[in-house]
Amino acid sequence: MSKDKIPKLFDGSVNELTRPSKRKDEKPNPNLKKEKMQKTLYISRDMNRKLIELYGEEGRRQSTIVEDAVNLYYYLRLALGEKKFNELLSAVRREDPDFLREYIERFRP
Repeated sequence: MSKDKIPKLFDGSVNELTRPSKRKDEKPNPNLKKEKMQKTLYISRDMNRKLIELYGEEGRRQSTIVEDAVNLYYYLRLALGEKKFNELLSAVRREDPDFLREYIERFRP
């Protein structure tokens, strides 16, 4: 590559890059749940093993399991708030089901 050539990093227009994002109070399009798109997930081998294990146990498509996981992550984050959600994630990252069970028991009335 010569010095005077600048690599092309983006095919779209500048308008696409500078378009304002959606307002948070806008409701999402209800058809988005039915509309599917192909996406490549880059996950660790361990995460892939867990996904295959879940797929075998539940007998569901991997895409359905991933969608459930994303929904769970998204709504837990909204419901718990940032601080409590990060505490929960640190408990999950221990990968100890007994510790996680005890941690969740604290939330029960």
